[in-house]
Amino acid sequence: MRSADERILRQLHEERPDYLALVANRLGMHLRYVERRCAVLVEHGLVEPVSGEVVYRTTERGERFLADDTEVETETADAATSD
Repeated sequence: MRSADERILRQLHEERPDYLALVANRLGMHLRYVERRCAVLVEHGLVEPVSGEVVYRTTERGERFLADDTEVETETADAATSD
C-alpha cells in the first residue's frame, strides 16, 4: 500500500461517498492517479464504487484498515506487492 492510498482512503472515509475529482483536488493529486489508485483499492476490497458515476466510499474492510487493524494491513500489504 502506498502512502497516497491511505490518504485517499482517509479522504473517502471523512467525506463519503465522494467524487474522485473532488478527492484528487482536496489531496492535491492528479485525477488519473487517484483513479488508478482507487482501482487498486477496489481490488483489495477497501473502497467500492457507489453508482455508475465516479463516486466511491470506504468498505467495512477499509474502515478496519483505518482503525489500524494489523490483520487487514498485513493482508493488504501482501496483496499490494502484486500490483
